[in-house]
Amino acid sequence: MKYFKKAWRLLYLVLLIGLAVTGIGLGGGVPIPASSRKENHIEISVELPETKEESKEAEAFFQKQ
Repeated sequence: MKYFKKAWRLLYLVLLIGLAVTGIGLGGGVPIPASSRKENHIEISVELPETKEESKEAEAFFQKQ
């Protein structure tokens, strides 16, 4: 009877390991989480030079106050 129990335990252990290996094979293993690192976005800001008319309007606005 002891031999019979040992044989069943070994059979169940082999079956359990076989199922685990098959599950990892079919599922592809544990997914790797995506990197949460920020991407480097370079923003270029271009400023147009002020014309004489705009600068006169700005001066007139500040002189009123």
